[in-house]
Amino acid sequence: MKEHLWEQVKAKLAQKLSGASFDAWFASTSATVDEDWLIIECVNEIQCEWLQIRYGELIGETVREVFGREMRIFVSVCGERQQIEKRLEQRHGVPITFRQYMTQLEKQVDELERRVDHYSRIIDELLASRPIH
Repeated sequence: MKEHLWEQVKAKLAQKLSGASFDAWFASTSATVDEDWLIIECVNEIQCEWLQIRYGELIGETVREVFGREMRIFVSVCGERQQIEKRLEQRHGVPITFRQYMTQLEKQVDELERRVDHYSRIIDELLASRPIH
């Protein structure tokens, strides 16, 4: 059902683009919905890069129209996400989706940024109380 929404996005994109542009860049795409994430799958790396660089804003706008909310959009080569998830399962011993893994990484980055800010404030306070000459 959720994947049907990508077909709706593609239909709207077909209306907004020339037929040749749509056929070249969007017709062969598919997508997977994972909660608030939309993972667009392309046939090759060139198509991925083109969609991100040339059509990123248009895709985001059209996805909002169809889904009625913001979605995190990722573009990857078809089958790449499944390969990553298979390697993650082998590494961790349990199934982990791409979204779950990226969410874990984002939490770790947030925690590291929080620690850097904390230690930066401590250093600033130490330097303020004991100026170096």
